[in-house]
Amino acid sequence: MELISELKKIIKGEVLGDEETIKKYSRDASLFEVRPKAVVFPKDAEDIKKLVKFGVENEISLTPRSGGTDMTGGPLSESIVVDMAKYFNKIKDIGKDYATVEPGVYYRDFEQETLKQGLFLPTYPASREICTVGGMVANNAGGEKTPAYGKTEDYLLELKVILKDSNEYIIKPLFKPELEIKMSQQ
Repeated sequence: MELISELKKIIKGEVLGDEETIKKYSRDASLFEVRPKAVVFPKDAEDIKKLVKFGVENEISLTPRSGGTDMTGGPLSESIVVDMAKYFNKIKDIGKDYATVEPGVYYRDFEQETLKQGLFLPTYPASREICTVGGMVANNAGGEKTPAYGKTEDYLLELKVILKDSNEYIIKPLFKPELEIKMSQQ
């Protein structure tokens, strides 16, 4: 199976495997270097669903990545890197006490918009100018204000995710009535 040509057949976004791209995505802010087989830039949730299905059917892992500022090698992979920053970079809504964003939104842009509403997410890491909100969530980011305000997990209300079955789910805390309904289901 020619991985890159197979991936190009199933998604609308870009699939790259050229040396320059592979080299760039072989590194993050850590000391590690791991070469992926391909880098994919999905355009929408349907692309991600198709990628997940492809990964499951072909036993190939997917590794999401946005800013690449992780210092532990988290976004590095020998398989497929899924870059979320190119197309999943929109601030969807800022409410009175919440914000809804896509994972590729840079924290610097997020902060600029939330400060206009008098809101502030204090869990930013030292890489705040170049990290993304999705990376902060994935790593449960914390920074200089963490001792006083907690980590990113303390500010999440819900996550929309695509799981192994290629379906989209909302993950959030359940209160007792909601839990009872869920427990009565198959």
